[in-house]
Amino acid sequence: MFERIWVVTWKETIDNLRDRRSVMNTLGTVLFNPIFYIVLFGFLNRSFSERAEQQLHLPVMGGENAPNLVRFLENNDVAVYPAPADAEAQVRAGNLDVVLVIPEDYGDLFSAGETATVELMVDESNQSASVSLDRTEELLQRYGLRVGSLRLLARGISPVIMVPVTVETVDVSPEGRGSDGFALNLLPTVMITAAFFGGFFLAVDMTAGERERESIEPLLTNPVPRWMIVIGKFTAAFVFTILATALATGLFTALLSAPQVQDWTNIRVSLAPEVVAAAVLLMLPVVFAAVALEMLIASYARSFKEAQTYVQIVAMIGFLPTIFLSVLPIQQQSWMAFVPTVSQLYLIQSLSRGEPLDVGNAVIASIITLLIGVIALLAAVNLYNQERIILGGHR
Repeated sequence: MFERIWVVTWKETIDNLRDRRSVMNTLGTVLFNPIFYIVLFGFLNRSFSERAEQQLHLPVMGGENAPNLVRFLENNDVAVYPAPADAEAQVRAGNLDVVLVIPEDYGDLFSAGETATVELMVDESNQSASVSLDRTEELLQRYGLRVGSLRLLARGISPVIMVPVTVETVDVSPEGRGSDGFALNLLPTVMITAAFFGGFFLAVDMTAGERERESIEPLLTNPVPRWMIVIGKFTAAFVFTILATALATGLFTALLSAPQVQDWTNIRVSLAPEVVAAAVLLMLPVVFAAVALEMLIASYARSFKEAQTYVQIVAMIGFLPTIFLSVLPIQQQSWMAFVPTVSQLYLIQSLSRGEPLDVGNAVIASIITLLIGVIALLAAVNLYNQERIILGGHR
């Protein structure tokens, strides 16, 4: 029995390797994702880091109305200069991040000990201006606290009365992670994408593709039970997808750990080999289910192009939720353990943060995901037991 399955598996593997274009398309799709994510978030992280470290350039309108404030800003390494006449238009155009507007009555209110108001002219739709805006607001708040403290001292009151509570932030993230650990949230996304696209071309080619090439009928006339043929085809795609997933995972973790990449992206994180190995093991049921579903859909389709369309939809449904959950601040819920791909997403994220594996949730997620794969595989076997598989899945 196993010998016959192995023959089919070997035949499909050799046929797949001979089609170098499909192999390169598969590897290109799978390996492009980790590179794309690292480059994208590297650019974003590097951009925000550089803007936070650069000297703040602040155009001021009405600076003569608050010379002490302007002097305070300059003493805090802020390059203050007069705002242009068309400051509002410049802000809208994105040429200026923020403009400080000091009204004419500022000096009178300030001298009278009353609250003086200044304005920050910004375009909140310009996300790149957020760093300059935050830095400017922080400096103005510091100046306000300083002036308030001096006013209290002049009246013989301790400034401590203004600060009844102090707040200290304690970062409990694993050492070396911190805010950079956000990059690790993309690890399960990279793996799940590879799980659904690693065997995409092979699953379509050895089902709908063979039917269009009219090579499936000679295969089915062999004295081999059709369920063995399906299992052999499935095994070939399953092994290839596992290798593609492992390659994508290895490339992603290797790039994150490379000193040159860390220097360029300003992201400094690393994963222990045992964590990567555990993540790959958690992904095996997802690969199993993904390949089985793709084979079922491709076998049901009437043509090669139709199979590609349907399988792409299945792949998108499989991995798109993980992208949103990787970047959105959604807390893990107990019911998520029963949702394939979503459960693996949170399990791998917890591992990457250095947390112990929740064995119970891992077992539940694996069983449910494998069950879906088994059902899809049995449905594919049922299709192959029908003669219409030669003409088209649903004719």
